[in-house]
Amino acid sequence: MTLQQQRVLHFFRNSTAAGIIVGFIVFISGFFVSGITGEYLLSIGLSIMVSSMLLFGFGFFINVMEEMTKGSKGIRQYK
Repeated sequence: MTLQQQRVLHFFRNSTAAGIIVGFIVFISGFFVSGITGEYLLSIGLSIMVSSMLLFGFGFFINVMEEMTKGSKGIRQYK
């Protein structure tokens, strides 16, 4: 794996971690808020966490596709 691919994976991993932490905080705070706002906070927190996981999945598979495309052209480096 090249240095550029590692940087991209670290970016997606860090942004996913930040999104999951923020989503979890919003989700948990939805339990302590009363009224209609609590239901909105629950759904917003859950959707932030799910979208962060999808972001990581897309970033990971883009990296995998890029590596396999280079590998099919004979550029892959084994360590």
